[in-house]
Amino acid sequence: MDHTHCMVTDADRCRLGTLLTTREGRAWGTHRWLGELESLLNEAKPIDSAEAPKTLVTMDSSVRLVDCETDVSRLVTLAYPQEIDLVPNGLSVFDPLGIALIGCEVGDVVQCPDKQCKRRMRIDNVVHQQLRCGSHHL
Repeated sequence: MDHTHCMVTDADRCRLGTLLTTREGRAWGTHRWLGELESLLNEAKPIDSAEAPKTLVTMDSSVRLVDCETDVSRLVTLAYPQEIDLVPNGLSVFDPLGIALIGCEVGDVVQCPDKQCKRRMRIDNVVHQQLRCGSHHL
């Protein structure tokens, strides 16, 4: 996957980097998807959280996705794996679709990189961006 067009906030990069380097954090994902997330963090453009556009998918963002084939929409909240059960419509950032979403913007079309998932989804709207509320995780 090409992550060079993605932007990742400093706060997200820091917390995700910590998860990727701890045994507890790495236990949440498979080797392949952890490698994809690590590549994303290395290739994505780093930005200050305060400068993140409102259209950017960041951690703890609620995002409306629209299936490009069926036009069916789905609301997901990009969450840390250990918090997935606490978040309505939670999608783990260690999930292939979660990895495809982080750092993308409204209008981008993403495809889950897993061969089992052929759907292409357009990011229709960032419904809620936690960093805008000033209480995101660090």
